[in-house]
This record gives sequence, structure tokens and C-alpha cells, in this order.
Amino acid sequence: MKRLSLILSSVYLLLGAVLSGCVSLDRSYPEKHYFVLEVGGSVKPLAAPANVIVEVADMQISPRYEGQSFNYRISDGGYESDFYNQFLIPPAALVTEEIRRGLAQAGISQYVIGSSSQIQPTYQLDGTINALYGDFRNANAAKAVMEIEFFLTKPASGAAQVVMVKRYSKSVPLSGRTPEALVKGWNEALEEILSDLVADLKAVNLSP
Repeated sequence: MKRLSLILSSVYLLLGAVLSGCVSLDRSYPEKHYFVLEVGGSVKPLAAPANVIVEVADMQISPRYEGQSFNYRISDGGYESDFYNQFLIPPAALVTEEIRRGLAQAGISQYVIGSSSQIQPTYQLDGTINALYGDFRNANAAKAVMEIEFFLTKPASGAAQVVMVKRYSKSVPLSGRTPEALVKGWNEALEEILSDLVADLKAVNLSP
């Protein structure tokens, strides 16, 4: 009986210490960090936007990269997924938002709309993200890799007319082996892709 009383007393003392804050319950595991993709305003607006409406459809993405966790290429056939560093929302949605915003700021057309708009577009721009990862195969030359393929079509009563097909592949050297440096590299890659896309759309000479 005396032994039982001693055990109960120890339990009560420990419980009291926890409730009073004397025992630390701080998490010992790493916290998740979330990031977004953002394109700066370096794309120069066109002098005279084409009198057309361009719909930027929701981007598609390779199943390899559709998750929110960052992906790292560590060998020719080996990849790792980072549970603790992730995109805030699915990466396809982030890229879609930045492409729409960038084309609107560049003034590529009178209006740039999304897939949910009820307005009838003059052209539709579809895109697929084929690659989105950090290339860490070379410890001294890490890179942010992004590849997007675009299809510009003109809706018609029959089959849509394919106006332009372009694939843009960018590999940007990183300033360090950190998630922040990788996101900065992806942002630079996306900005370069957007700049090239604007130039190619301008060369198409969009017309009603």
C-alpha cells in the first residue's frame, strides 16, 4: 500500500509540473514551410494590345510534379520528395495564375480571361508543365528546372485551328542549396518563359 501511494504521488507531481508549464512540450520535429511562385514586372507592355480576347486555360502538369511537395533530382534516375518544403497550393494553379497575370500586364490582348469566364474567347492558350524540380545531381552546380509546353488555338465551329505550339525549357543556376534559392530560381525560369511567350504571341500577330 505504501508503494502504491508513492507511485500515485509521483504521477500527481509530474502532472502538476506539466500543467504549470515546468515541463517543455515544444515540438522537436521540423515545421513545414510553404512557398508560392511569383513573376516580377520585367515583361514590358506592348504598345498596342491586339483587339482579341485570350483565354488562358487551367494549366496541366505531369503526374510526376503535380503534388505540392518540392521534388529534387539526385541522380539520373533518382528523385526525392520534400515533405517539409511545399507549394502553398498545387503548382499548376500557381503557374496558371502567374501566366494569366503576366499576359494581362504585357497587354498581349484586349482581355485575358480564365476558364470560368462566360466570355467567348478569340484564342485559347493551353499549357502543360512537363518539368518542375530542383536538379541536385551536381553538388556544386544546383539548378532550378522548369519546362512548359503551350498550345495556342483559335476556336471554330469544327475542329479548333492550331495557331502556335511552343515548348520552353529553362535551367537556372542556384545561389545556394536551400528551398528559398530554389524558389527564386523557379521564379526566374517562369519569368524567362513568360517573356519568351509574350514575344512569340506578338510574332503570331493575333487578329479577330
